[in-house]
Amino acid sequence: MSAAILSTALLGAATLQSPAPLRSGCDSDEPVLAQLPSGIPVEIRSSISGSSGSCFKIVATHDGKSVSGYVPKSAVSDAGSFDQARRGARGIGSSGSSTNTSSSMSQVEQTEVQSSLVLTKLHPASKAIELLNANQPAEALRIVESALQKVPADPALHTVAGLAYYRMDDMDRAIIHWREAENIAPSAAVQNMLRKAEREKKADSGSERTTGIRVLLRYERGTVPAGLAQNIIQALDEEFSRISSQLGCRAVERITAVALSRQAYFQSTQAAEWSGALYDGRIHIPITDSKTVTPQMRKTFAHELTHACLHELGNWPSWLHEGLAQKFSGEGLQPGRKAQLDAAIKAGKVPKLGRLGQNWSGLSSENAAMAYTLALVAAEKLSDLYANTGLGNILRDPSGFGEVETKVAQALGL
Repeated sequence: MSAAILSTALLGAATLQSPAPLRSGCDSDEPVLAQLPSGIPVEIRSSISGSSGSCFKIVATHDGKSVSGYVPKSAVSDAGSFDQARRGARGIGSSGSSTNTSSSMSQVEQTEVQSSLVLTKLHPASKAIELLNANQPAEALRIVESALQKVPADPALHTVAGLAYYRMDDMDRAIIHWREAENIAPSAAVQNMLRKAEREKKADSGSERTTGIRVLLRYERGTVPAGLAQNIIQALDEEFSRISSQLGCRAVERITAVALSRQAYFQSTQAAEWSGALYDGRIHIPITDSKTVTPQMRKTFAHELTHACLHELGNWPSWLHEGLAQKFSGEGLQPGRKAQLDAAIKAGKVPKLGRLGQNWSGLSSENAAMAYTLALVAAEKLSDLYANTGLGNILRDPSGFGEVETKVAQALGL
């Protein structure tokens, strides 16, 4: 995500005007998490379109617990007001401003799949997961495929092979391995990823490919002319070179970017309608009618490539991911936001940096606004404090970042 989201998402309160199932995704075949009664208050977080129609991602209190998921748009009162409020958010290539979302559910779910595996350090899947986390899926795949020749019925190896193929943009083989893992030992986490991969395969028809120095671009021929594809890959390479020179990432393996029509983008990712791009191990880019790489496109590329770079370098807190992504994409603080943050810090209403968590998709609109402002301010303060050392040197040692985070927090008065 970027700070621009905070002014365009315009999240709001509403109520269910009819009973509705709360599902884990927008499509009608997604698992039901709860049955919500009519009249229950809900907070709308985003509006998306699935193959079964439009729906809202909402948060509500049900049976004394906070629940989050998707309900049909037709079941929500004041749906028109929410839609009118978020129409100002446009995708890449439009005349309006673009927004980005990068701490995507897909990335969180991939982490959950990895966490669901109980492995010893000597298990080959353990080393493969380390390589996946370092953005080296091809090398990870080499390890698990070699191990599968000896132990073909190991569900962990099939699970990690699926993750590697998914990151390498090969849905067919990812699906094959996840189905095999399910046949051997059913797993809720793998089932969830399998459903999403099958949905993405159905919605995504892009088959053209072009390769740059650091990035591989797959795109839809009818949506992205060949000339624009070449310009996109050149811009991605240039932005990666700029970012990597400051952060120290190397991209041992090429980063995959997928450019699709807006409709295919939203159907395959189920991202919110204000989303301008998404990173889940691959960069997903919605394209409208642009014939050139606009300045806003470059900002979006920089935002997502920053996430890819940090992902390669280690496991970092969300504030660093989102703060540096905003910084390197050229985002600035919205008017009045810094003053609001300072007042909140003074009043003791701002959490410690390390307590912001890894996934911000469940934050309320007010807390999300504060989180992204804090992330950007903290990233700027980090750059100031370590101007002589350089960010690249700081990022060489993830294990020692706790001390750095403490210094930044103290400088901000947290």
